[in-house]
Amino acid sequence: MPYTLKNNSYHILGLDTTASEKDILKRSKEIVNRLKIDNLPEYDLDIELFENFRSEETVKDAIQKLQTLKKRIREHFFWFQFADSVDEEVLEFIKKKDYSNAIRIWQNAAEGNSAKALVYRKNLAVLYSLLLALDNNKEYLRESLSLWKGLIDSEKFWTTFEKIYKLHNEQTVSHETIADFRNQVVGYLADMYAELHQLHKDTAYINEFQKVFSAKGEKIEKTILGPAYQAINEAVEGLEKMKISDDGVIDKDESEKIKKSIGIIQTELNKLIDLGLYDDSQTRTMRDRAADAIRKIVLDLNNNLNETEKALGLAKIAYGISGTESFRSKIQQDLKTVQENVNYQKKEDSYKKIIDPIIADIKLGKAEKAITKINEYIYNKETDEDLKKILRELKSTLEERMAQHGQPISKAPSLFSINGIGTKIYGDTLYFVVLFIPVCPISRYSLIDNGDNSYSFLGKLELKSWQKYWRYGFFGVIAIWIISSL
Repeated sequence: MPYTLKNNSYHILGLDTTASEKDILKRSKEIVNRLKIDNLPEYDLDIELFENFRSEETVKDAIQKLQTLKKRIREHFFWFQFADSVDEEVLEFIKKKDYSNAIRIWQNAAEGNSAKALVYRKNLAVLYSLLLALDNNKEYLRESLSLWKGLIDSEKFWTTFEKIYKLHNEQTVSHETIADFRNQVVGYLADMYAELHQLHKDTAYINEFQKVFSAKGEKIEKTILGPAYQAINEAVEGLEKMKISDDGVIDKDESEKIKKSIGIIQTELNKLIDLGLYDDSQTRTMRDRAADAIRKIVLDLNNNLNETEKALGLAKIAYGISGTESFRSKIQQDLKTVQENVNYQKKEDSYKKIIDPIIADIKLGKAEKAITKINEYIYNKETDEDLKKILRELKSTLEERMAQHGQPISKAPSLFSINGIGTKIYGDTLYFVVLFIPVCPISRYSLIDNGDNSYSFLGKLELKSWQKYWRYGFFGVIAIWIISSL
């Protein structure tokens, strides 16, 4: 409910702003006396837009405001002045609730830049503002703001207003007092449109007001910005207290807390966007603080936990929230660094998908297969040059190792013997032995003798020529013995 207009002192008393001190006191006593006998008074100047606005309490409040110089100026400014036949004609239409004709008459009379035209415009601005309490009408909203803006910015209007105010008020008022009111009037208007916002639950009242005046009043501070800032501040404090990397991992609870806190911040900032308050200086400061809290988490994830993807996502959110250009530049640099890390991580992961199977083949002793795969990638035009370089180095190392130690092996050969019969290493060769006497060479290795009949096997070598002949001879003897036996 727009209390600025509903509880206007002149409205409560059923008078216009030309009423004298005597008229005001007389009317207040009359209303109070009639209310005591449950006789609710009605007057010709009543604007029948509200119900239950006249009571002993509201009458006393009206008198108190009209007896206070600064408050009286405000009451005078935000009410009608019915001074001539044009105003009287408008009043008749208002009583009939024929608001379109009332608006039309004042609009026609308000053309030009005469003192009278300016007073008609103020009356029309008040009427539009009153009608907005009944009808959430966007045309009325725009017209009212346009009229108020034109009047407040007009030097001639303020000269006229000061003269009229002094003419109809017996209290002595200085030019400085009027000038002081002029400095505060936008704040009063802001409160009035904040009341309309609360009445209709429509952000357009705050948003459109900000577009026209770029100012906010006490009610916007207390009822809109205050709760939003408090919610953002609590969410930011929660983020600032987090020590994610202390346990070396970001767990589910920590992820959920970050998500919830950022959700609260974004929700409140979205409300301020709808209200046109997103670029307010206080909001910019709060946005920077929220962005800084998120940035600290970004750096923790990126530097200490290598969670580059999560860090990048949060950095983008922080960049979007940041309120000042200087802070945005700082986060932009963070974004660049984190993005580079993400790109590096992705490249490293893609390399691992190629290199890891090759390493696995090498460990399984499949060196030739590994070299074949390496060559396929090296001679493929689509292979990244950095990857080709890594693969060439791997191939060179593998070939050098094979030249020195032979074919890689996946596991050491089995060494066993029972009653002197089994396998045993002599020199670099594994033999089948009988009574620990070598009777057949099995395979030859590049190895290190660790002592105590234990060895470290580095690779598998080809048998020497004489060892091959020996083995052929051994198997030949066995074959002849088997055939003879048959």
